[in-house]
Amino acid sequence: MRQGWAAWTAQAVALAAAAWVFVAPAPATAQEATVSGRARALQADQIVIGTQRISLWGIDAPDPDQDRECVASNRVFYGCYTNAKRALEILVDLGPVECKDTGQKNYVNFPYMTCTMGGIDIAEDLVKSGWAFAFRLQTDKYVAAEATAKAAKKGMWQDGIRYTLPWEWREMNGRPLLGP
Repeated sequence: MRQGWAAWTAQAVALAAAAWVFVAPAPATAQEATVSGRARALQADQIVIGTQRISLWGIDAPDPDQDRECVASNRVFYGCYTNAKRALEILVDLGPVECKDTGQKNYVNFPYMTCTMGGIDIAEDLVKSGWAFAFRLQTDKYVAAEATAKAAKKGMWQDGIRYTLPWEWREMNGRPLLGP
């Protein structure tokens, strides 16, 4: 009888474990995942919160190697990347940032997220200030913000500033369009 009891107990434990799997809540999907805390700018359109590297969804900003390619009309280097990254640094330094995962990743596996700071959409703010572009390959969400910056001649939209759009720059240099 003792062996029967042990076998029955083992079966009961196995059945209970199997039932738990079916009633256990499903893990959060990528789109439900959020990350929040103090952020720092990694690049002009990427941040880090804790150890999580994040690409801002829906925008594209100059890449680091574009800095010397961006010039003013008097042939002086304008530093589009440096200026864009500094704008992001100032913005994220204002307070804690909250980011929601879109479920998409760039080619180096950073998640694309929408991020806010004090109710401000960080990507939209960068586009409105002229330091990032609406990335139409992902969404048209920031097209109006880009039109506003262009009309106001803010950031890289100032008269006389010459640059290559970041996704065109990456394509010219043999890099993926959805790159960091």
